[in-house]
Amino acid sequence: MPFKGDPQRAPDWLPTRVQASWNHGADGIKRMLRSSKTARRIDPGRRLGMAYEAFDLFTEDGVKLKAWWVAPETPRPDGLVVVMHHHYGGQKATLLPWIHLFYELGIPSLCFDARGHADSDPTPRGRGSFPKRRDDVWAAIAEARRRGATKILGFGQSQGAATLAMALGTRPPEELVGVIFDSGPAPEMGTAAWGLAGQMLGKHRGDRLARTFLAGRILPGTEPVRYPWVLWGALARLTTVPVLWIHGDQDVVIERRWSRAWFRALSPLAGSRWNAVVVPGADHVRTLAVNPDLVSDEVGNFLARLSS
Repeated sequence: MPFKGDPQRAPDWLPTRVQASWNHGADGIKRMLRSSKTARRIDPGRRLGMAYEAFDLFTEDGVKLKAWWVAPETPRPDGLVVVMHHHYGGQKATLLPWIHLFYELGIPSLCFDARGHADSDPTPRGRGSFPKRRDDVWAAIAEARRRGATKILGFGQSQGAATLAMALGTRPPEELVGVIFDSGPAPEMGTAAWGLAGQMLGKHRGDRLARTFLAGRILPGTEPVRYPWVLWGALARLTTVPVLWIHGDQDVVIERRWSRAWFRALSPLAGSRWNAVVVPGADHVRTLAVNPDLVSDEVGNFLARLSS
């Protein structure tokens, strides 16, 4: 989710209470931008002993993305590769637990730092919205094909799931066999901006005035009118593909009831192809960390259904 503008402090002429709330939001923006743009110096080999290749990935619109190819020594014989998109404000390193899960299942992973995150280049001017970030996913799919993928599994977290869905639904690859969404996506940008604002505020999450100010500063740069049309259209086209939707019941960034809106509306069209898993006690993008046994079993069962 792009944020446009400099997080300036509140002017002195505002009432003290308003200044405090505004400045809480400005501090939250600074922390989020600093975190998202600072590459974590961990990798699959150092943290989990997985062999990997680091390389540069180039999108159709000329953006250079930093990427990893993580392949087990004995991959599955069916040519399945998972293409992964991290959550907004994250980076490929935040996906390491999921990379390891797929590694243990014999599935190579291709993951990248999305444009404007970590070591990847920023997006070209005027191309920062979610609908326009699909180029990142398409570049990753093209690279997966080049590396021999004959089947593609999509994996996206939070609003990274939105970007993934828009890419896969708008230009469905022939090799697509399934999609896993973790902790999202939000059905429209109002709830996404509100949830992100709460996350950015941290200990000041309860300051509803600050949260309102911050959500209002985030929303204009996200194409809030276009977003639901592109997302829902893409999700509707994905009703022909098996989908596993995983969400924590304690998620306060994208609440389960918000994300469930698209799932409940469209799952009748998908029938048994779509399945949902609720992880008790899990907060945002913490489903695997909170209950690894449940999530691993559900992912394993989902993959077994893809192979049947």
